[in-house]
Amino acid sequence: MKHNLTACSMLMAAMITFSFNTLLAQEMSKNTCTALHVNPHPPIIDGALNDEVWQKDNWCSGFTQHEPHNGAEPSQQTEFMITYDNDYLYAAFRLHDTEPDKIVARVTRRDDIEGDYVAIGIDSYFDKRTAFIFCVSASGTKMDMVMTENGDREDPNWDPIWWAKTTRNPNGWTAEMKIPLNQLRFSAADVQTWGIQVGRHLYRNQETDFWQHVPKDAPGFVHLFGELHGLKGLTPKRQVEIAPYVVTKTESFKPEEGNPFMTGRRNGLNAGVDAKIGLTNNFTLDLTVNPDFGQVEADPAQVNLTAFETYFEEKRPFFIEGSNLLNFPLMFGDGDLATNNLFYSRRIGRAPQHYPDLGDNEYARVPSNSTILGAAKLTGRSSSGLSVGLLQSVTGNAWANIDSAGNRSHEMVEPLTNYTVVSAKQEYNEGNTIVSGMVTSTNRALSGIMADEYHRNAFSGGVDLMHLWANKKYLVEAKLYGSHVNGSKDAILLTQTNSSHYFQRPDIKHVKIDSSRTSLTGTGGVLQFGKVGEGHIRYMAAVAWRSPQLEINDIGYVQNVDDIFQVIWVGLRYWEPTKVYRSLNVNINQWTGWNFGGESTYKGGNINLNLQLPNYWYVGGGINWNGENLSVSELRGGPALKLPGGWNYWLNLNSDGRKKLIVGVSNSAYIGNNNSSVSHNYSLSLTYKPLKSLLLRVSPSYSFSKSELSYVDNISTESDTRYIRGHLNRNTWVMSLRVEYSINPELSVQYYGRPYFTSGKYSQFKYITQPRAKKYTDRFLTYTDSQISYDADNEVYLVDENTDGTTDYSFDNRNFNYLNLQSNLIVRWEYRPGSTVYFVWTHGKENFESVYSNSIGNDIDNLWDSHPHNIFLVKFSYRFN
Repeated sequence: MKHNLTACSMLMAAMITFSFNTLLAQEMSKNTCTALHVNPHPPIIDGALNDEVWQKDNWCSGFTQHEPHNGAEPSQQTEFMITYDNDYLYAAFRLHDTEPDKIVARVTRRDDIEGDYVAIGIDSYFDKRTAFIFCVSASGTKMDMVMTENGDREDPNWDPIWWAKTTRNPNGWTAEMKIPLNQLRFSAADVQTWGIQVGRHLYRNQETDFWQHVPKDAPGFVHLFGELHGLKGLTPKRQVEIAPYVVTKTESFKPEEGNPFMTGRRNGLNAGVDAKIGLTNNFTLDLTVNPDFGQVEADPAQVNLTAFETYFEEKRPFFIEGSNLLNFPLMFGDGDLATNNLFYSRRIGRAPQHYPDLGDNEYARVPSNSTILGAAKLTGRSSSGLSVGLLQSVTGNAWANIDSAGNRSHEMVEPLTNYTVVSAKQEYNEGNTIVSGMVTSTNRALSGIMADEYHRNAFSGGVDLMHLWANKKYLVEAKLYGSHVNGSKDAILLTQTNSSHYFQRPDIKHVKIDSSRTSLTGTGGVLQFGKVGEGHIRYMAAVAWRSPQLEINDIGYVQNVDDIFQVIWVGLRYWEPTKVYRSLNVNINQWTGWNFGGESTYKGGNINLNLQLPNYWYVGGGINWNGENLSVSELRGGPALKLPGGWNYWLNLNSDGRKKLIVGVSNSAYIGNNNSSVSHNYSLSLTYKPLKSLLLRVSPSYSFSKSELSYVDNISTESDTRYIRGHLNRNTWVMSLRVEYSINPELSVQYYGRPYFTSGKYSQFKYITQPRAKKYTDRFLTYTDSQISYDADNEVYLVDENTDGTTDYSFDNRNFNYLNLQSNLIVRWEYRPGSTVYFVWTHGKENFESVYSNSIGNDIDNLWDSHPHNIFLVKFSYRFN
């Protein structure tokens, strides 16, 4: 369970790694609750519980403490009651508290709950794998999500229409919920049994209580739910929702003399529609025409000095919701490994990959993104355990407007493209055996230069088989996937020589570059076995591979291929509080990698731990060893280069998150062998909550690094290629500021600001001579003062390698000083369930110079003096249901 999940998510899903001691004990301990039919007088949702139906003696109780003392009696008593009619499910909660003045009722925006809260999970499929979660805090803030794969996956972006109210009283607080049946999925049986779980969180002592007891070492969560009886005569409801929107925008920026596209101001009006249509009770079709993502927070600025593209998380609502059904990871684990996937939705509507070749006094206006003409997404799950996801999207031709002395023309920079993703998952044996698969297709309408730069067609697909046994204690999984791309000879040659493949390497033997190819086919897979539940010890052994020809980046994401990766992991979990800690996790890892030529490319291991202290502080840290590695990409198409290994460590400390002032500090460092590299990072986080509706957070960080063999240039000479490297000193300052003010759960103001300063200086230039030499210093030669000089007027270094007085070659000065400010102010008002008004002000500044700066004060002044780029927009949407 990750700490960055929402509070309700932590309450309802934190136990996804736990299971029973025996299946018999599970079945014997099932709690049951009976729902009452309330027609013709349903309750009024005001949180007061004064309605006649709530006066009946049908309340369910008997909660058990889950956190911090699993299986103990709760410190406070909780009761709930369920009723229903032909259209709605109603839930009422009595949350008793002997110290009502200590109830924490923080006002936050929807889906960002903090404080005391209560949640109900409903397994209306009764498949013991899927649950709809509804949560409300003591302040009345709502949160909702869909939980799938027995709790292993969550979709907090599910945004159904429902109602909830809360009320404080001398005995604690009460809550009411009203959930439309068309937001749930269930069968057409006349008499039904649903799975149900109710959880309560007491913020002041971080206590979580569940109605149905959940052992701490259980793998899975939904199959542990209790049962809801008494449901009769329910008819599945088809969901039909249509949400048109209108956006008006004005933009101001620095005018550029002579550039007719940069006049300093631009206005726009846009409109579109989103729709959600229930084809059946179990399957929903999402549609969008000309979607708008104007209120989405911008990607963080950064300077990428590698040959690989940067991965950015998806933030667009249409693609986030239901993403658990359109997901096929190529690897295991988290972090960078988790980004490798057959489907990376940021490919749809991406920035154009082609840029016009402009002459003197020519200017171009290139769209920042290709336009999504329309997209449709079908998701659902049948009563037989078959889950289906289908995404179809079309992006239009993107054109650059070109001005040449007043004459206007157009040039295509991104072709018309069709994207298709189909996934399916079938569960057998009560969810213990799962077969899943995905197929993707990217098809482009190509002509002219586009045909030499893009794949005409790109296909990928995979199948995954997972089996659990011994009451879900053990897991074995096998996964196979493949890709096929085709296009012109030039397009496939570009693929063979890009940073993911580098088939042109002079020392590669197991593959070769072929300029006559018009297609490329690759494969990959995963095998893993592990113990995932029961007891304090968990472990996993796995191997993954990606062949050199694998290419999925038309619609998926992978940085490099030609890799065989082996890992062993052992984890220790201690959850019962002691005098030393409240919880303790220890992890031990070992890994090794090879390329498909059988060469060892990397190896390493680490040990890390995370614990919560009795005073509710968190402490974490670890140490990592990396052996010498053989990098096939470091010389960017040149031969593989041996790089020294090294050590790195990380430490972090976070104070009690319940307090008004929360402090977090962290430090990490890497020290390479042979003085090859060193880096340090220091960060601080201060969170202050002066009011129950206000949060202030400031997060400064500073990092510096030194690298002996940083990329400078690859220069072809008459007899050879010079792989030029330099000593890089780099300093980076970042300051993130976040302000969140919630006037009420429906009306909130959020501000995010992030100044970013990074500067680098290159020196001690050298070129690679023996990239695989045993001795580190034999792998390169450093230029002498007589071999290299600097031409300040043209900002280039001149190299006279043989010192004959004639320049043999030159390379550019790569020093940099990049300054950036991102600022985003969003006012959000949900004036009726599902219908919103946004006011957004985006303020940005940017500055770049090819010089090195070591004065943060001067950088701040320069950024402050830079011309701002402002965008003001108002978005109005109305959700018809």
